Amino acid sequence: MNEIILMKPVVKTKEIDSNRLASPIGYSRKHGGLPPGKKSLGQNWLTDPTVAYDIAKLLELKEQDLVLEVGPGGGALTEALLTTGAEIIAVEIDKEMIRILSSRWEEQSRLRLEHSDILQADWESLTGGREFSIAGNLPFHITSSLLFKIMDYAREQPGKIKRIAVMVQLEVAKRIVSKPGSSEYGILSVFMRFWGEPQLSFKVPAQAFKPVPKVDAAILLMDIAAEPVYPSARWDTVRRLVKGTFRMRRKMLRNSMPTIANITPWQDIDFDWTRRPQTVSAAEFAWLAEQLEPRKNIKVERNNA
Repeated sequence: MNEIILMKPVVKTKEIDSNRLASPIGYSRKHGGLPPGKKSLGQNWLTDPTVAYDIAKLLELKEQDLVLEVGPGGGALTEALLTTGAEIIAVEIDKEMIRILSSRWEEQSRLRLEHSDILQADWESLTGGREFSIAGNLPFHITSSLLFKIMDYAREQPGKIKRIAVMVQLEVAKRIVSKPGSSEYGILSVFMRFWGEPQLSFKVPAQAFKPVPKVDAAILLMDIAAEPVYPSARWDTVRRLVKGTFRMRRKMLRNSMPTIANITPWQDIDFDWTRRPQTVSAAEFAWLAEQLEPRKNIKVERNNA
């Protein structure tokens, strides 16, 4: 198994201005508290200000940069992001939290709160087509869907997403950053490498949240490339190859390939089909997709012959 090397946190506790109250601790003290987290929305309030400022520092923001924050919740990360001078668009699905955060920052011109589902929101419209970074504490039940949306957006709108620094469950982060050959290597491990090299920046203990979750979290950091690291003119084929083979991850490719529809006879390609998908790199999946002509194209060629 590949060893996971954690980057050191970039901010120490003593570097944080003690006069600056972090949410939701400070908010609770000054404004009567926050509502309990809703299990249906995966809400656990971040209460460690050091973590919030560490995440903000990782984004390397400058004044007038734009950040799309996923689920501001109690506002701890929002507060840290605002200290950078950047503009923040915070998308929150919980209407009650929108009300609370609006009352706290009613005169903050650099913060825009949007009541929406981040998975359904039109990011191009939200950001006005500007370049932006993404930050947030991702609820477990939307983590994979959101990461896939980030990669789809990177493909459809090249160069628009600059960097992501998102909090996910520790075990999920370990799977994503794992290398080919690791038992943890999977679909997201492959797809994210088409747009950069994901890093597990630092671990966040469960005690940093209220209520305390059952598992630790980690910060997943990645610069998003303006163009795919491994280009392929047949992206649909790439997707079907990766998802199709990993659905049968314990089987050799020669056993899973026949289940993938609409591709040419793969046996003609010079590749070791006794390998299993968790040994195949993103670069190799891209190469394979280039060799596999969609079957419908072959039919067209034959009909025109």
